[in-house]
Amino acid sequence: MRAMSFGVPGKVRGLVSLALGLALVATLIAPVRAAPEAGQFLSDLSNRAIARMTEPGLSETEKKQRFGALVDEGFDIPTIGKFVLGRYWRGTSPVERQEFLATFKDMMVSRFLPVFDDYSGEHLKVGVARPFAEGTNIVSVSSELARSQGEPVKIDWRLLRQPDGGYKIVDIIAEGVSIAVTLRSEYTAALKNNNGNVAELTRILRKKITGG
Repeated sequence: MRAMSFGVPGKVRGLVSLALGLALVATLIAPVRAAPEAGQFLSDLSNRAIARMTEPGLSETEKKQRFGALVDEGFDIPTIGKFVLGRYWRGTSPVERQEFLATFKDMMVSRFLPVFDDYSGEHLKVGVARPFAEGTNIVSVSSELARSQGEPVKIDWRLLRQPDGGYKIVDIIAEGVSIAVTLRSEYTAALKNNNGNVAELTRILRKKITGG
């Protein structure tokens, strides 16, 4: 199976990685009509990520633990994982799903944790929050990633309203590239090459994580 690289140019991958890092790297309820609190959630998450991950003197173990906690706080891993597996999700057992989701989360942590090693004061300016589509509980939040050099990068976020009224991220679109859609395309191709075996995909991903 080919390497998981998000399938987008390196420059765009870098911008998406940084955005995800700063913002940290469902059951249907009533449709969302107005959601200023969604923008506040994103802003608060970004501030917590910067504060926790740029604290001086953190060991690699501490960084990994903190980043994993931020992923749990900010991302709806079950919803994203189900989406990226597409039709293959239906053919998996509860155990296979659990193992894939755990590995998928670890993959995100492994992929985006190094972003903070190169952090140089970038910050996320959160803009307008609005319903993503009529009749859904997904909110779209616009933002700009302000950089010390170069023009700001426009980034859109898709947040899913949770049963408790809170929000979690289900997708990020930077430079027109959707992380969720790109991963779904990559994983679908990989699964086709492995006879739709999700357990084998999980094993390959775990091996890549272990190998750094």
